[in-house]
Amino acid sequence: MNNLTLAITSIGDLLLNNRISRNAAGRSIDNIELTIPVYQRPYKWSARNAIQLLDDIIEARNDNKEVYRVGTLILHHDESGVYNIVDGQQRTITFALLLYALFELEQDIPNIKFLEQELMANQYSRRNIPTNLNAFRRRFLISGKDTSKNLEHKRNMQNLRKYIEEKCELIVVITDDISEA
Repeated sequence: MNNLTLAITSIGDLLLNNRISRNAAGRSIDNIELTIPVYQRPYKWSARNAIQLLDDIIEARNDNKEVYRVGTLILHHDESGVYNIVDGQQRTITFALLLYALFELEQDIPNIKFLEQELMANQYSRRNIPTNLNAFRRRFLISGKDTSKNLEHKRNMQNLRKYIEEKCELIVVITDDISEA
């Protein structure tokens, strides 16, 4: 039987809580184990792509967008119970790196289970993942010893992280049929 589930999830729920926020019935889908199947292309987003996503998020936050829809995630829920990313891998990895870099600022390393899997199985991913994480780190750095400026920067980064976690959303399509995906 081919099931197709439509849902919406916040980035925080997906990557930090391992759940999809709400399906069409308004219920969460818990215990989401996201994987990138071996047939997927490598992670090819450059630092320029990653920083553009960050700039778009900052613009949405500054424009007081209550919700910022950042695209679609298509998942294949296979017989082993995992959710294979069919479409949306580049954006999902980039959001995981972005959250990781923001948590690092507070010297708090998050448990982003999605990042624990083998993501760097090829030369493109081995180059682009650390490059993009470092691009975010550089972007979030503040120079100088002005304590008031540092505190303001820290609050701004905490607010940005909260906005990404709670207000950035993906439309999710889940199927149990790989040909549908």
